[in-house]
Amino acid sequence: MAPSRLDRSSIVAAALNILTERGLAAVSLRNVAAAVGARAPSLYWHVKNKEALFGLMCEQIFRECLAQVPESRDWRQWLRNYGIVIWRKQREIRDIRLLMLQSRMEPEVLRAFTMYMMGELTRLGIDPVLAFDAQRSVSTLVTGWTMLPNDPVLGDMQPEPSFIRSLEALIRGWDAEAGR
Repeated sequence: MAPSRLDRSSIVAAALNILTERGLAAVSLRNVAAAVGARAPSLYWHVKNKEALFGLMCEQIFRECLAQVPESRDWRQWLRNYGIVIWRKQREIRDIRLLMLQSRMEPEVLRAFTMYMMGELTRLGIDPVLAFDAQRSVSTLVTGWTMLPNDPVLGDMQPEPSFIRSLEALIRGWDAEAGR
């Protein structure tokens, strides 16, 4: 790609491709610049530094997750679908644990994501205060499960059924709280 066509989205896409193909250790500004056909200094017009790039990568991954959450008929189903989508995405991305530990999204981006999720949940019938806590608890559950290595007790069993049972128990708890 010619430097004149360089933009933030192409930089982030190149970084995500490198992450997928070679792992987080290979995601350097120099490698990303080479992938987009530019020199590393030209990236600084679009991305402040490597930490900002990591934040933009997480932002893109999360945008994709939210776009994949299927339509739901109620807030419980939306929370379940949301949890499963982000669980599967985090399981499929190489070095996601490391990326999540080393990145920070911009506060206004986090706010927009939170407002979107609260909007979906309240539209589907849950109180806004509970919507905030419920979406945060599902996000935290997924991230916690992602950060844990596969437990050797599981042996050849896949962790997803156990994760889904935990997710459903959490949602039942929010359902009981909403019914008070």
